Amino acid sequence: MKILRITAAMLVTAVFLTVLCACGQDRSGYMTNNCKKDGVKEFIAQYPELKEYGFTEKTCYNITPDNFGGITLYKSSETAYTVAVYPGYSYTFIDTSSAPGLISASLCDFDGNGVTDIIYTYSSETEKKYGIGVYSGVTGVSSPVIQSDGSLCPYVVKQRSNDASLPDVYSILAVTVEAFDNNPADLGCVAVADIGTITARDGAPYFSMDSGESVEVVGYSDEGIKKVIITSVPTSSEHDKTVEDAEEIKQISDFVKGIKTKDEAEPDASKTTFIIAFVYDENKVCYAYYNEGGYFKFHGESWKKTDGEEKTPFN
Repeated sequence: MKILRITAAMLVTAVFLTVLCACGQDRSGYMTNNCKKDGVKEFIAQYPELKEYGFTEKTCYNITPDNFGGITLYKSSETAYTVAVYPGYSYTFIDTSSAPGLISASLCDFDGNGVTDIIYTYSSETEKKYGIGVYSGVTGVSSPVIQSDGSLCPYVVKQRSNDASLPDVYSILAVTVEAFDNNPADLGCVAVADIGTITARDGAPYFSMDSGESVEVVGYSDEGIKKVIITSVPTSSEHDKTVEDAEEIKQISDFVKGIKTKDEAEPDASKTTFIIAFVYDENKVCYAYYNEGGYFKFHGESWKKTDGEEKTPFN
């Protein structure tokens, strides 16, 4: 059994996810960023001087996260530098660390001025440093929230809340990073711990260390389930929920017990994957994963094809 340090809010986020990299390759078992060529040709043609910094039509990739407010991020596979382009403006550098460079990014507005900024994380293997920064949408300049020496790789995830009156909270995870095909623009991450959170304080980002509890990942049992936390990939507020009603818990438990699996097979990355966290007493959790294409596994096991695309209790 494995002990993870992880906050309740990140109970589901800080586990292995299955997504399709936008480069078109399956990245099962990793959290991955977008990696595509959309807009690259036009961008390089407009700013040929970026060749000096490792940006060419061949080495430049569009790594813009989904739903990024019209802002575009481009990263060089040669230098691992990243630039940001706001609508109607020229590019500016957001991160100039060596590989892996920028690891993750999310929109933010800690100063409350109504202009969208970017909170991002980075790490440099050669310089042995890492950090968290905020890129200003007003000045086009990056400022450090945390910077330190070492080989840690941080990853930022915005926590979702149904209460719009609550301030934004960003969880910072420690991850392992793999550059697929040695391309720092095409990263795969696996969360290994929860470092802490970042919130706004006096108009600036404030970092606080993790005060979460240890969670023991255990095998599945249909006895003693206190609640079930469901998260979908891609994320969807329609599907994501916490179930505490005994009858609903039983429906989900019966569904998982009734799944019949066959041969090992990779899941259909174009379909929604549900991460199901069965929470027991004493901070014990069992993770199960169901892909709507008809694939299933428990945490630590291989994906297997099921008898068919079952009707799920998740949607």
